Amino acid sequence: MTPPLIPTSWFVRLDGIEHSGGIHGRGHTLRVWAHATELARELELPQWQLEAIHHAALWHDIGRIDDGADYYHGARSGGRVLGLGLHEGLDPVIAEAAIFAVTHHCGSEQHAELALPYQLDPEGFGNVFRVLKDADGLDRVRLGDLKASYLRFPQSHGRIERAWELLEEIR
Repeated sequence: MTPPLIPTSWFVRLDGIEHSGGIHGRGHTLRVWAHATELARELELPQWQLEAIHHAALWHDIGRIDDGADYYHGARSGGRVLGLGLHEGLDPVIAEAAIFAVTHHCGSEQHAELALPYQLDPEGFGNVFRVLKDADGLDRVRLGDLKASYLRFPQSHGRIERAWELLEEIR
């Protein structure tokens, strides 16, 4: 699996400083992408969901303004996707599913679950959202605070050793 190239410009924050080397930078993004891609394949999700997960994983933190408790960075990341035109040329359902997952990945999970019935494909959007949440959660090994009880899929629980491997492989 060849990791995607991620432009440094995606990690330029509002202060004008490029943060691609930070704890939510390229390394984290590529590990989340690897987890999300592998988990989606293990779950045998349809191709369109796999593509939405690919984009969601790459975009999920591009709206961060700091590395602390940045509760609204999901919404800012979704807005940044639109502002940079990263969604252009994608199938609208794929773009919508990815942006939904990005927007909700760091907020209230209950809020996301309440919004799912109103999406174009509630089940598919839910899969994209939950895979992104688990993939992002698995990379908490880098912070030493991964809580396995927060993972949604049984397959995610089986990926904890892989999370440590990816942490060593992708810096």
